[in-house]
Amino acid sequence: MKASTIRCCLLAPGLGLLALPALGADPVLAPVDVSAGAAPLAGPDSGRGYSQSSVSAEGVATLGGPAQTSPYRALDLMPSVNLSSQDAYGLTVDQNFLRIRGISAYTFSNLALTVDGVPSSINVGNGGMGNLFDLENVAGVSLIRGPLPADKGLGFGDLAGAMDLSLKAPQERTGVSVHAAAGSEQFHKLFARVDSGSFGAGTRFFLSASDAAADKWRGPGDQDRKNATLGFAQALGRDASFELYAVHNSFNRDDYRPLSYAQSRDLGTWNGLDYNPRLTGIAAQDALYYRFNRQEFTEDNIFAKFNWRLGADTVLKLSPYWLKTNGFRLTASGSNVMRMDIEQEQSGLVAEVATRLAALDLTAGWWTQRIATIPPPLAQKVYTINGSGQLVFSRWGILADMGKRDYDSPYFKLAGGSGPLKFAAGVRYLHFSVPGITTYSAGSIGDVGRDAALALNPAVNAGLSTTKSDYSAVLPSASLQWAFSPALEGRLAYGRGVGNPWLGPLYSTYASNAARFQSAGVSLQSLWSNLRLETADTVDAGLSWHSGALTLAPTLYVSRAKDKQVTAYDPAVGLSYLQPGVRSHAYGAELEASWAANNRLDLIGSLSWNINRLDDDIRSGAGSTLASSGKQVPDAPRLLAKLAADYHSGAWRLSPQLRHVGKRYGDALNTEAVRSYTLADLNAGYTLAATGGRPALEIGLSALNLFDRQYIASINAGQDDARPGATTYYPGAPRTVVLSLSGRF
Repeated sequence: MKASTIRCCLLAPGLGLLALPALGADPVLAPVDVSAGAAPLAGPDSGRGYSQSSVSAEGVATLGGPAQTSPYRALDLMPSVNLSSQDAYGLTVDQNFLRIRGISAYTFSNLALTVDGVPSSINVGNGGMGNLFDLENVAGVSLIRGPLPADKGLGFGDLAGAMDLSLKAPQERTGVSVHAAAGSEQFHKLFARVDSGSFGAGTRFFLSASDAAADKWRGPGDQDRKNATLGFAQALGRDASFELYAVHNSFNRDDYRPLSYAQSRDLGTWNGLDYNPRLTGIAAQDALYYRFNRQEFTEDNIFAKFNWRLGADTVLKLSPYWLKTNGFRLTASGSNVMRMDIEQEQSGLVAEVATRLAALDLTAGWWTQRIATIPPPLAQKVYTINGSGQLVFSRWGILADMGKRDYDSPYFKLAGGSGPLKFAAGVRYLHFSVPGITTYSAGSIGDVGRDAALALNPAVNAGLSTTKSDYSAVLPSASLQWAFSPALEGRLAYGRGVGNPWLGPLYSTYASNAARFQSAGVSLQSLWSNLRLETADTVDAGLSWHSGALTLAPTLYVSRAKDKQVTAYDPAVGLSYLQPGVRSHAYGAELEASWAANNRLDLIGSLSWNINRLDDDIRSGAGSTLASSGKQVPDAPRLLAKLAADYHSGAWRLSPQLRHVGKRYGDALNTEAVRSYTLADLNAGYTLAATGGRPALEIGLSALNLFDRQYIASINAGQDDARPGATTYYPGAPRTVVLSLSGRF
């Protein structure tokens, strides 16, 4: 461990203490309840008509990992959730792959991610978005799997469900929170938050800042992340309130090198393979130099929440938001290096009115969003490597301009009940516009920025340009709940989800083969217009049973999807490219359980069995077919089993976890099998009590992958129709040990 890291870890709590007098208040230890009976780390949400699970603030601190940067890690104990993370700290974002019920859960296509109900944190994959919020500022995480109520799922797609982060609002009492951690691979995380407390006419705010970094566990390079967050809350009389949150995030990271399937089968030899630590003077080798496979981004996000109580039963909510991302990514491409510059900006508004009419609860809302320049990239350059290992500009790969993706989605929900029966029904309408793209001929333009290149008025390449195309979907939902007894409740839910089409790979394939497409009479505009929204109809049936301290929540589900995008062969063109139209189906069983065994020990577990299969074979060549019908989609384990204990004894806390991930496949033919694995993690903590018995500091120790298991964590299959040999694999991180110190004052 670096000496500077040790010094920072020792100084951070002291800096927090020094900050207290500046607040104009005496240092007072905030009460923290570590007694038995606290909320469980994670578990099913009872009384809901949908398959919803939540993670408490304590669960986020325990399950979110030592770096406290990745909210997806907090989902680890939930059924049907498989987060295949190769980075123990969650600092590598887009090389980790999440599937829920076997569905790829990218937030730019299939998973709706919101923060306090606001869709303002979108990971577009392969650079362009980190995890915006420190988990020390997160009060809880929830996930709805399967059918969604009409007022949830606001985002690019929700086939895999809807995830929401609940932020810790500015506190009523003045206080300082600090967290410092250091561990394996030169890891450190420093976090501090100052709450003003309530003053004036109900004004509160907080400021937080953090710095996290770690070396890669294999190969050269590192990852670092810096974050600053502001939260502001203001009471507006007795019937209204206003909250504003602003975050600035930056990250730099060197990527991990993937393995081939053959290499993934022999981790004893290839587990440590990564990008080259030094230049060789050979271009084909130097493209694999680690500094030529990296990314750097900055991000800014602002969102607000206005709440007005218009009457005894009526509330109006307005939530505007804005997000901007700017940075670049370098990747090897044969003997060349590609630089992709990404600048994105999105803005939107969620407006909602909730009221009660007779015995019914009515919710009506409208979500609108505009987002510019997400894939395909609008600025991509190709560089060669000279004998000295320097990048030499070769040509522009892409120089383009594109309009904004427009989302407009009104929704309506009606809920009520009588006696033991509760019901809800709703509908959301989604209108989505794929923007037109204008591609320029940049053959004579040198190595300048995109704005400077466009200022030279390059000629338009009409064959690689399109106009806007519009799509829409109607998304109904309904649920029934029946209380059979005070201890047993049943639920039945139906909903239609939607997935966002992938534009980047389609554009890239066309641009690389424009002559063949055009000679066959196939324009880029025709492909743009032929895109469809993938939709899936899902039915869930579940029970929630309570007996004393034991809770069991079993669920059965079935789903059918259509218009899935796959890479299929077009005989008219003589090429394979992304096309819609394939069907799939999924079904499975889930079980969540929690048991407060006594006043010291809680047990939490989940078990899930997921089948997700394509229903069609796919034409893969002039005379060949990919026999994918009936096969499990890639990277989708049928079996997931998870168990955690949370043990308290005086000042001690011990939280061991076991996670079993069943056999998976890397391709749609199920020929590239990936062995199952079981991982054990251990988190321990000791609380140093201050005067009055209230906790002041907690010393923590985490050991991830406790038994140092070698395994394949991430499978990068791309689409669900991955061909044998096209998939890449990433080993999971070895045993990782972290020491932490946390305090609230």
